[in-house]
Amino acid sequence: MKDQPLISVVVPVYNVEEYLRKCIDSILAQTYKNLELILINDGSKDNGGAICDDYAKKDDRVIVVHQKNKGLSGARNTGLGLVKGEYLSFVDSDDWIEPSMFSVLIGLLEENNLDIIECGIAKSNVETKEKEHHFYKEDCKTALKRIIKNNQYSVWRRLYRSKLVSDYRFLEGKTSEDVYFTMDNIPKVKEIGVYLEPFYNYRYNPTSITKSPYSTKKFDSLDAGWYLLNKVKKENKDPEIISIAYDHMIKKLLKHYKLLNYNPKIDPDYQHRKRLKGKIKELYPKSKEPLPYLKMAINLPIRVFEAIIGFNKIRHTLTNSKVG
Repeated sequence: MKDQPLISVVVPVYNVEEYLRKCIDSILAQTYKNLELILINDGSKDNGGAICDDYAKKDDRVIVVHQKNKGLSGARNTGLGLVKGEYLSFVDSDDWIEPSMFSVLIGLLEENNLDIIECGIAKSNVETKEKEHHFYKEDCKTALKRIIKNNQYSVWRRLYRSKLVSDYRFLEGKTSEDVYFTMDNIPKVKEIGVYLEPFYNYRYNPTSITKSPYSTKKFDSLDAGWYLLNKVKKENKDPEIISIAYDHMIKKLLKHYKLLNYNPKIDPDYQHRKRLKGKIKELYPKSKEPLPYLKMAINLPIRVFEAIIGFNKIRHTLTNSKVG
């Protein structure tokens, strides 16, 4: 084990006592043993903090920090400040990983002299298809095109060489923090490795912030979208990746425009929708991908678009409701 490079695993913990033990057990049961598990109890109001302490007493690879709630980014940043490993991974505390994840990924990473490698994921609410065991390398531009097109920003699906991200800190006070992290760090490397086996198990949680009722607080994702688009335009000359970034931003704007029309009480004076519609019109000439509702959003008055969206919402509800 002494000859194995150390892997630091950062796990932010907040009110997930129901799932926490499964997460921690899956990390400590890795066939790759030389790791440190950094648990950041981010002001949990349940028994999460006590569970973390219990594991630290039993396994000297476990490090626990208790802090006032700073949010996901703040917890990760605390963890980054403690990393001692040559390699770094993030795991969310309601998820779990397969036993051979780190042994396989670090082997491929070192064998191919890479700084980043990612694996496939399995979602708890989706039936897993036949597992793939295919490994390949992507140059930075190809990786960015795929990541942006498929919204694959999540940091927990990747293993990083620590020196690549040692000075980086997540943007606190914002959602979509993984977009900033990925867009800032993927361009630092010439190529990344991809191993398609679903080593990472993502737990679908209907109570998470991404599944919570829509509100203007979710406009943070638009800030991340603008950051991505501006960064791509500034750092790339490839017209394909620039086009993908524009399509990505238009999708985000259209999504929020539709959601505000689903929930018009959030925007009674239409100010948010007027702003979003103006941005959609501004970017539309750059759009390459045909999107449902896009032309209607541009050409129809807001009140008419709201009526159509409202009608479709009612029809969808009636169609999917149980009879009897």
